[in-house]
Amino acid sequence: MDTGNYRVDIDDLDPVAITDYERIFKIFSMEGDKSFYYYNILKKIDFPDISSEFLGEKNIQAKTPMTKISFDLYGDIKSWWIVYLLNKDLFDGAPFWVDGGSTIKYILPEYRSLIYNDITRSTIFGGRHF
Repeated sequence: MDTGNYRVDIDDLDPVAITDYERIFKIFSMEGDKSFYYYNILKKIDFPDISSEFLGEKNIQAKTPMTKISFDLYGDIKSWWIVYLLNKDLFDGAPFWVDGGSTIKYILPEYRSLIYNDITRSTIFGGRHF
C-alpha cells in the first residue's frame, strides 16, 4: 500500500482541474489481484475565511441536487463540494440536496479560482491533510 501522495505527484494518473475536490486529498493505493487508487474523502477540509465581497446568494426554488446547483452557478457539476462546504448548516441528513425555499451562499464565478487556489495552498502545501 502506498500512501501520502497527492494526485499531482503520481505520474501514472492524469492531472485534475482546480475545481476537482480530488486535488486536496492524498491518494492511497491498494495492491492485490487488482491494483487501484482511492481517496479518503472523509478527511476534514480546512476552508479559508472568505470575505463577503467574494460571495453571492441564491434562492433555491425547489428541492435541487448539489450538482445541478453547481452547474447553474458555474457551468460544471464538479464544484458541488464547494457549495456544500459553504452551506453545511442547511443539510439535515441529505447532503446532496438543497430544499426549496433555502438561500445558499456561493463563491462568485470570477473569484472561484482564487478561492480554490487558497484551499489547495492551505491543504496540500500546508500539509494539513492525510
